Amino acid sequence: MKKNNTKSNVGYTLFQSTGVTHNFPVVDLAKKQVTGTVLYNDKIYMTVLVDLNLDTVSVEGSVEELKGIAMDKESYIEMFKNQAKFFVSNNISNPKKYYDEF
Repeated sequence: MKKNNTKSNVGYTLFQSTGVTHNFPVVDLAKKQVTGTVLYNDKIYMTVLVDLNLDTVSVEGSVEELKGIAMDKESYIEMFKNQAKFFVSNNISNPKKYYDEF
């Protein structure tokens, strides 16, 4: 009888919220500007303004204090830029309402 020494690939992953959230308080379709915020415990740590007309990004604040439980600054900026393009190209002025409908 042959002994099987290979390890199993079966398992599971548990996802648990860190409490860090991001919101889009302003989506101005006419100006093609979107503001995104990173919040933790009701405190805004970073605000990102994406202006698609000017192709600029303005950042206030930092997520450095959230290191280990949140994405890094560059990842948030990329996410907000991509979301801004999606909202504007799909004429979505209220992201919360849009995502709540799923």
